[in-house]
Amino acid sequence: MLEAARDEAPVLIILDHMLPDRSGLDILTALKADPATAALPVLMLTAKSQGRDREAAERAGADLFMTKPFSNAEMLAAVRTLAGR
Repeated sequence: MLEAARDEAPVLIILDHMLPDRSGLDILTALKADPATAALPVLMLTAKSQGRDREAAERAGADLFMTKPFSNAEMLAAVRTLAGR
């Protein structure tokens, strides 16, 4: 994931909190710690709606946080906001 972010230079990353092999928060922390990807906007998605999950994502550097379920319009608005930076 980190190599791909460095090599592909995406406009933004949409990252799920719960992933099968590694926590989305771990990936987010690594992205923000790497100077090559630190400024990359990250939208964190999660099925967890507790305040502590949002706080953890914000502390790790998430630019936006969305809880599932969300509408297509909400997702599109978030992506446009982050891509427009």
